[in-house]
Amino acid sequence: MTAVAAIVVLAGCGGNPVATVDGVEITQAEFNERLVQQYGEDMLREMIDRELLRQAAEDAGIEITEEELQQEIEDFKSQFGNEENFNQWLASRNLSEEEFQDQMRMALVSRKLALKDVQPSDEELQQYFEENKEAFAQPAMVSLSEIVVDSREAAEEVLSKLEQGDFSFEDLAAQYSLSIASKNRGGELPPMPLRDVPQELREVAQSLPVGEVSDPIPANNAWYIIKVRDRQPAREASWPEDKERVLQRYQAEHARDLQQVLREQLQKTNVQIIDPRFEALNEVYTAIPTEVPEFGAQGPQGAAPDAEENASEAPEEQQPAGDSQ
Repeated sequence: MTAVAAIVVLAGCGGNPVATVDGVEITQAEFNERLVQQYGEDMLREMIDRELLRQAAEDAGIEITEEELQQEIEDFKSQFGNEENFNQWLASRNLSEEEFQDQMRMALVSRKLALKDVQPSDEELQQYFEENKEAFAQPAMVSLSEIVVDSREAAEEVLSKLEQGDFSFEDLAAQYSLSIASKNRGGELPPMPLRDVPQELREVAQSLPVGEVSDPIPANNAWYIIKVRDRQPAREASWPEDKERVLQRYQAEHARDLQQVLREQLQKTNVQIIDPRFEALNEVYTAIPTEVPEFGAQGPQGAAPDAEENASEAPEEQQPAGDSQ
């Protein structure tokens, strides 16, 4: 649970102590008041913006089916490789599974609102493809796995264990690798353009047979053992092959600004701040909220946004948006 969300849980709590310091009590009421002072306005704005978006979706006839939600969740989880890595990510964000699902549902609502009127015909998409053809050309791609250690001796020890056949590459990466990006994924890196592979590794990544493992390679003040999982040659853009990418890019460029969605919803919605501690927000919602979620952000390495907090805060980098901590 986030620190902000704790306000809701503690609301209404009284004078029972949450801690004592040498016999001096810190009461639940005192604790709750500090949370409200520090996080209350942000939390209230988030909740109001979420409700405005929910009502906008309802007015537009937008619904989220259970099948859509589960597919969105599975797509997001697939970025982590396995359930254990996903659960570690949840724990690092202080999210429960229920909170995560709520965020994913809100992300879907935001996406459908953003794309409500973006329904290009095949002819429009094909014209867009022709106008932007170079952008859809596919560079040479490579899929690598890596084990990163701090010395040649350590690299040779790992390579020896691998050659003995008692341990898989994935097991050794999880045990020995220093790479934060790939250690918990058995050394796997996502597919990348060959041109983006570090120069010290590029020649090996380009020439090593698929499925083979390299000798130790010095790079970036460390030693690498890499395995080529797959390699794809460069190709020119192709309408039949790239149609889905064309649609995604077209949608991202033509998506409706959710700022405008909130403006329109506020024109027919009466938002009234009752608690005097937050009455200054009446001016905000008489005017226009200044920060709303953005369509198109992703989670780790670009995954879907954390819509729960981003309803009132702009998202960080593709990941489910940063949580209110």
